[in-house]
Amino acid sequence: MDKEKSIVLIDAENILKSWRRHCQNNSLDDKIDYQKLVQVLSKDTNLLRAYFYDAVPENIPTKKKNFFTALQTKGIQLRTKILKNRKHICSKCKNVDTRTIQKGVDVSLATDILRHAWQNTCNICIVVSGDEDYKDAIECIKDKGIKVWVASFKASLSSELRNTADKIIFIDDIFDSIKQESQK
Repeated sequence: MDKEKSIVLIDAENILKSWRRHCQNNSLDDKIDYQKLVQVLSKDTNLLRAYFYDAVPENIPTKKKNFFTALQTKGIQLRTKILKNRKHICSKCKNVDTRTIQKGVDVSLATDILRHAWQNTCNICIVVSGDEDYKDAIECIKDKGIKVWVASFKASLSSELRNTADKIIFIDDIFDSIKQESQK
């Protein structure tokens, strides 16, 4: 029997914040091996493609460029948006400062969820995020018969996403198999 076709969509900001929190809480200093993450999540499926969604400054630092090149070398496609500057007024002191925020990344990921469903390119959509913003897109593709697996840390998985997904993969449980080998 043919394996079901899958795609993996990685919400960089969500997974990185959750990873850092997990490492802090457990006194760890590990980094994610994204190639291992994709392999573990798509095991027993026919992986069509993996995507990495992130926001970057207009002038991408060399370290980030090198990271992106490494991802692409491992077969992970990039979906990036430019970071936006927004004025922020402190509610207590009324000081005004400028903050950099991510815009459009969640929409890009949700759009790809829908695109793959409508183009019938996959049977399984694996979303690496605990963000409830994807709930509507996930419900929509489930109506088309696409299975949705969500991979997230237990502490950062929204109840809406937990209740919407067909399968939950807790990153806490696969942590050791997806961390980078320590550099000696």
